[in-house]
Amino acid sequence: MKNDKKKGFTLVELIAVIAILSILLMLALPQVLEMFRETRESAFLTQVQYIYRAAEEQYVSDQLTPEQGTTNITYCKDAANTKTDDDLNLSNDDVQYKIVFTDGKITTFIVSDGNESLTVNAEEGQTVKIGDLTTPDTDLATITCE
Repeated sequence: MKNDKKKGFTLVELIAVIAILSILLMLALPQVLEMFRETRESAFLTQVQYIYRAAEEQYVSDQLTPEQGTTNITYCKDAANTKTDDDLNLSNDDVQYKIVFTDGKITTFIVSDGNESLTVNAEEGQTVKIGDLTTPDTDLATITCE
């Protein structure tokens, strides 16, 4: 006599497993996407802080050079890759920035990498501090070097 027992899952069992997996995916997906967004934002803010420090170092260096010794300097690179004489010479060509020093203080700080951007303008008589560089803008900044 032959044994007619077939091995495998029924259609109802397969549908139940797919439904359970779909529900788990719907619950987990928002957290995973949020984690990716936070990671991208954190990487951008690290890059922004690097640019801030590079601008400060370049400014101090320029003040030590007699022909550059002015307290009002703009470091700028825009999307058209317009580099001014006061370019920071950063290795990442995707980053655009405009940093304005007025009377030795950073008064305007704009950075964009095409996905995120950050714009901080200091109040009159104040300076942009590294602690002000905390939250990227929702709209991308347009940077033009003049």
